[in-house]
Amino acid sequence: MADTSLGLLWDSTRLRLLVELERGGSLSAAARAVGIGQPTASEHLRLLEAAAGQRLVERNGRGSRLTEAGRLLTARAREALASLAAGEEELSALAGLEAGTIHIGASTTPGVYLLPDTLGCFRRDHPNVVVEVEITSTGEMIERLLAGRVQLALVGETQVDDRIELTPFLSDEIVGIARPGLLPIRDGKLKQAALAEQTLLVREASSSTRQVADRTLRELRTGPARVWELDSSEAIKRAAREGLGVAFLSRYAVAEEIERGELASFRLAGKPRIERSLCIARLARRPLTPSERGFIATLTRCCAKNAEFAAACIKADAHAAPAQVQA
Repeated sequence: MADTSLGLLWDSTRLRLLVELERGGSLSAAARAVGIGQPTASEHLRLLEAAAGQRLVERNGRGSRLTEAGRLLTARAREALASLAAGEEELSALAGLEAGTIHIGASTTPGVYLLPDTLGCFRRDHPNVVVEVEITSTGEMIERLLAGRVQLALVGETQVDDRIELTPFLSDEIVGIARPGLLPIRDGKLKQAALAEQTLLVREASSSTRQVADRTLRELRTGPARVWELDSSEAIKRAAREGLGVAFLSRYAVAEEIERGELASFRLAGKPRIERSLCIARLARRPLTPSERGFIATLTRCCAKNAEFAAACIKADAHAAPAQVQA
């Protein structure tokens, strides 16, 4: 049994040390992030381990990693720090001030095609709140959320465990795209057999867009002849414009190209629309700060305009005169 209660040692420096150790993978990096020397950091860790009665960190030649007990305590440390930050913001709000920092992550579709407009609106309404942004695939973003690198994540519909709370904020449709005239699209619909000779342009496996589209494509009796994996939606759209293949992307990612006539959109004949939700992801036990609540309100308001524009572009394309299929 430990001689000293963890509760007596639980101060913000030691909380931050555990969180930064998990993030950086070494005690020296964690010490620098917290702003203390490595000998002091080592002493803090020794005291925490003595109070816990077991090892919290395992050291190896490349750095340090948390044990199972260390990960458990770090999760609680992250929650405690989040509660303290929320309390500070609430006190500022009570005093008539508005400040704070939001660490936001986003997968590619919401990050590239929805987040910039939202951030512009949010900055005008909340000029004293600092926003830090990271963008990567849905799978990677969920890992960063769990590691404490971001506080909120805007992601496509995906599978998560009970550590993550997902709240849908916008409906999305995955639509097929191709160079105009490449495929026999009629009234916005394409027969499945027309994909048989095409190259399918896809994102990486951890992309929510790809995962949702793949579920539908696996049901097709006749699938695309080849698959090219590209590293971004922009690369996929450029390849599709050149007639190098077809793709399935979010309507928000392709609305402008469809409006300009650079890409034609289609749905699969005889199949339901490929739909998903875009969600706000956060740690289930972590309270929202006032500035985060303000950001979510702004996000909901701004995304309604994007949804109207994207839906109008797809509808107009479906009713356009059918293009001649190239020989």
